[in-house]
Amino acid sequence: MTKPPCKILVMERTYIKDLKAGKSVRVSGFIDTVRDQKSIQFIVLRDVTGKVQITVFKPELPQIAEIFTNTTLESVVSIIGKVVAAPNVKLGGIEIIPESVEVLSTAKLAPLDKESGIDLQMDYRWIDLRDEKKRAIFQIMTLGEQAFRDWFIDNNFIEVHTSKITATASEGGAEVFEINYYGKKAYLTQSPQFFKQMAMASGFEKFFEIGSQYRAEKSYTSRHASESFYCDFEISFIRDHHEVMDNLEAVLKHVHKVIAKKCAPQLQLMGVDFKPQEVKFPRITLEESYELLKKERNYDVPRASKGDLDPEGERLLCDIAKQKWNSDFIFITDFPSATRAFYSMRHADSPNLCKSFDLLYKGLEVTSGAQREHNPEKLRQNMRDKGINPDHYEGYTQFFEYGCPPHGGIGFGLGRFFARLLDLPALRDTTFQFRGPDRMAP
Repeated sequence: MTKPPCKILVMERTYIKDLKAGKSVRVSGFIDTVRDQKSIQFIVLRDVTGKVQITVFKPELPQIAEIFTNTTLESVVSIIGKVVAAPNVKLGGIEIIPESVEVLSTAKLAPLDKESGIDLQMDYRWIDLRDEKKRAIFQIMTLGEQAFRDWFIDNNFIEVHTSKITATASEGGAEVFEINYYGKKAYLTQSPQFFKQMAMASGFEKFFEIGSQYRAEKSYTSRHASESFYCDFEISFIRDHHEVMDNLEAVLKHVHKVIAKKCAPQLQLMGVDFKPQEVKFPRITLEESYELLKKERNYDVPRASKGDLDPEGERLLCDIAKQKWNSDFIFITDFPSATRAFYSMRHADSPNLCKSFDLLYKGLEVTSGAQREHNPEKLRQNMRDKGINPDHYEGYTQFFEYGCPPHGGIGFGLGRFFARLLDLPALRDTTFQFRGPDRMAP
């Protein structure tokens, strides 16, 4: 007879990765597969750490065999049994001979499989994420984000959680989500830009935040989302934007090393041939990037007249950086002031250029940064030059009226970064619940 359920509840659970031959254990997880033969059953049980084979000899355990015959795939069960050595079993060379089984949750027939389209996968995201390769993405991101945070803390940064509600749009544009805030008009923040500069005016000197941001942009590309996740930092008393780049390069090299060291099993499972970046990130100006693309690839950037790069230009520049400098990263610096936010500091000797940069990684821009303008009068003039009324941003410009050190920082897209690191096709692959113009669920 099946052992009473109380035994299952009393025995402490063992994760599949910790199973050892000769031990009696309780394992719990999802039924991954069932092979039901005449006199024997082979069940694969899956938990967050791996898979194990459960072997049921029907003549000896008819009631347990009946449970597995009548229980659907993806149902959740708890099993007590003996772990025995089985060299021919591919899943770790062990199997479990069950003594008792308890069905904790019965699953309906799954509405999707590995051939399902992306929309159906997103509709049933919680089932889609049962794929061990997709779960590995989030395990890697967990350790990667911890590596970011550890580096910042070790280098005397202060972590801040800024408000995601603001009275003004941080970029001065229309791509914001408007909300009703107690009868007043407010917005979800596009970035913590204003608040991290407030931290510089507060004398924090080094700031970082890992959080979410919102952009009401009707874009359907693989690199955009209406809600995304970032890692921003800001530092004071800098010489120029190159000091910001120095810090960004240092933290990314640290994150690379941690992932290479701690995430080898997940990287192998995903088939990612990952090598940490060791060489210095090359740095070239935007004008130099145009010249390099023409020289090396005979490519003319169509957005050159607008002072920017296009996706193909970004991809080719990363290809060149890999060939010339063996670098997956490349900084593009000194963009036209007209194309950058009003808070980017302009070069004193070339006011048509600002002390800004983009960082490209494996063919995609993953972050932008700059030295900020901390002179309130120059800030107001920058706004006027862009057709923005400074009176609408008085709450922001007053940060700089009471003393503020020179400072700069970056806004770093975590989803884009990890998608590039893991060679994934789209930002949504690194997003637990994707939000875009046509998706608000689950």
